[in-house]
Amino acid sequence: MAGSGISYNPLYLQVKEVILKRLADGVYTPGKLIPSEQRLAADFGTSVSTIRQALSILVSEGYLVKKQGKGTFVSEKKVKVSFLGWIGESRQGMEIMRELIGAFEEKYPLISIEYIPTTYPHTRQDLLRLITNGTAPDVAQIVSHWTSYFASMGAFEPLGDLVSRENIECRIFEKDILGGIYQNRIYSLSWGLCPVSLIANKNVLGEAGIEKINSRMTISQFFEVCRSVNAFYGEARVYCYGLPISGDETDFLRIYTFLQAFHGGFVNDREEVIFNSRENELGFKWLRDFVNSVRVFVSDIYRIRSRFSKNEIAFISDGPWIKYILEELTGEDFNKNFVVLLNPVNKEEKSYSWNYNHALAICSQSKNKMHAAKFIDAITNDPNISNFYYTRAGHLAVSREYVAHPAYSSVPFSAFKEQLENAVVINAQNAMFEKAMVLCIDAVKKILFEGAEIKKELDEKQYYLKMLYYG
Repeated sequence: MAGSGISYNPLYLQVKEVILKRLADGVYTPGKLIPSEQRLAADFGTSVSTIRQALSILVSEGYLVKKQGKGTFVSEKKVKVSFLGWIGESRQGMEIMRELIGAFEEKYPLISIEYIPTTYPHTRQDLLRLITNGTAPDVAQIVSHWTSYFASMGAFEPLGDLVSRENIECRIFEKDILGGIYQNRIYSLSWGLCPVSLIANKNVLGEAGIEKINSRMTISQFFEVCRSVNAFYGEARVYCYGLPISGDETDFLRIYTFLQAFHGGFVNDREEVIFNSRENELGFKWLRDFVNSVRVFVSDIYRIRSRFSKNEIAFISDGPWIKYILEELTGEDFNKNFVVLLNPVNKEEKSYSWNYNHALAICSQSKNKMHAAKFIDAITNDPNISNFYYTRAGHLAVSREYVAHPAYSSVPFSAFKEQLENAVVINAQNAMFEKAMVLCIDAVKKILFEGAEIKKELDEKQYYLKMLYYG
């Protein structure tokens, strides 16, 4: 059993899990005879009795079929893996999902994927409802910073012994899995790398006479461009920037790149809360001046994207998935109307960002964890399956090897790749992260829209955040 990665007892359950993994990997294919009990006993270095116990369970669970006098065969009945996700919330997103699932099922005919569509704003609520009802999906799409919230309640299964070691080790600087860790164990794997960056509407800027724009602007230069847009359009239905405010953690995280420009943030490398840092104070001061000086469209991200696609907003901050979303909204190639710029910087040349990675987790209630893990491995790291998704959806591949492919050197991938160089994963490993975001959201609203004294507000929230995080 050395190297199997399985640590369950007794021994027949270890054998069962390894055989189950071979079924999921397609080593034993539907309708085909598996090796004899004697051969498997020699393979595993155990007794025939142990093999017989393992096979009996797999027969009772429907994975294998025993035929008298002929041997044990792989069942031709498909194993259904349910998958909750929001990519299919748009027409083009659903098309991408159908093709992705089709490619997976063609390569792994034993597994059938049941896609359960939801929308991003309702994903956590829907997932919690399904978990509470005992009908959790096998695989759930989340964003990586939700991991600790669900893992702390026992809703997610640790992935270390389920997904392939190659899938973990190939990932870029481990930036993509840091958000999927809780208590030093991996509970979710990112489904593409998604650094948040500045997106510009070329039509709005062009009409305002801004034909060329520096892809690496300073905060001051960005402010001046927005003032120019503001002066040109006046009170017309054109805004300089789209600021998402919808009552969830994105109210804080969508402005995070502006705090990063001043070296601000939420938690530092030593896992210390730094909400009332001098850097955050400067960042919030800049943000309030910005919001009060130019026309900013404040709404939810869906309305912002819609107005942006209709040439009514000059700039938004968003992740790589914006490519297929805007192409669906406009019916045109992304590069015709939009361009990805690096996030504005303060005084340095580095442009900072954070990775808003979509992630995949296996629910603890799943009865098909091995097959669920095979699905995650395939759609995140199988080049013949995952690269289709990444190039269509706009996400950057998680693998060092794949992201170096020429396909990811084209616009807008090249800009997001450059943004990735100084991108971090928000440290969300504390189980209280979700509750902490409520305090951060409140600070955003009070500072930007209610005239709260910045230093006092940050100090107050720092006090409660430290109590929440450290007790």
